Amino acid sequence: MNMKRILPILLTLVLGACSTQQQQKIQVPDTPASTTQTTQKTDTKVAAIPSAKPFVPAIPGIRVSSVSVPGNYVAITFDDGPSPALTPKVLDILKRHGAAATFFVLGDNASRNSSILARAAAEGHEIGNHTFSHINMKTTAREQVCSEISRTNSIIQAATGKRVRVMRPPYGSTNTELVNLMYNQYNLRSILWNVDTKDWQRPGVNVVVQRAVGSAKPGSIILLHDIHPSTLAAVEGIVTGLQARGFKLVTVSQLIEIGRRAAQAAEAPAAAVSGTQTLQAQQNGQGLPAAQDVQY
Repeated sequence: MNMKRILPILLTLVLGACSTQQQQKIQVPDTPASTTQTTQKTDTKVAAIPSAKPFVPAIPGIRVSSVSVPGNYVAITFDDGPSPALTPKVLDILKRHGAAATFFVLGDNASRNSSILARAAAEGHEIGNHTFSHINMKTTAREQVCSEISRTNSIIQAATGKRVRVMRPPYGSTNTELVNLMYNQYNLRSILWNVDTKDWQRPGVNVVVQRAVGSAKPGSIILLHDIHPSTLAAVEGIVTGLQARGFKLVTVSQLIEIGRRAAQAAEAPAAAVSGTQTLQAQQNGQGLPAAQDVQY
């Protein structure tokens, strides 16, 4: 009699235990699979969004090697020309791709190729002073330095009809005294660089392209020379490579003006909405100041 009462109870307990185990076998594998899938999606998303440095406003000085700008702007620069054989071909490439550049010319070369300067200026490029005969300004007498700067300024202005706003010391050789002299006496900013392709060493076209494109950052000033055939061969790759990275190529004075306007707007956040609109336009590549038609 007791067994008849106990047996149903035992059966109920056994069936209940089996049902619990089946439910656990179904549910337990789902949890790690779901967790793994979520982790993979998160990792992919993080990898797809690179971290970007925030824009830090800064008024450009009178000695400039790069500029703090609110968008993807860079300036490519060419020294030691113009070359009658190579510079026109550089201009052709720039025109084909809608890119602007700055040419730091030697007065000696410029005096014999004024038509190239006139074309470059007419097509929206900037012409800067690189002295008359590529002197080392730090080791040259002050009188000769001033003579070479004045003479080259006159040649550029006669060819382009525009005032010269920037200069580059040959070899990058300058000091505080010379920087102040250039600005106070000639109203010229001294322009250096922060991306050196070392193209004058002729390391090979691919190397020059890689150095220019791979090292560029917003506000970079890139150093090239339009007197070497190997540099000419690299120009198209540099321009298209930078544009593929999302950079807009502007003149040095445009780059400086973009940075100046952005810094001033940041210093007066409560100023008119137009300041914000200007920044947005610059970030979208709109409303750029015309080459050399800028105010400081």
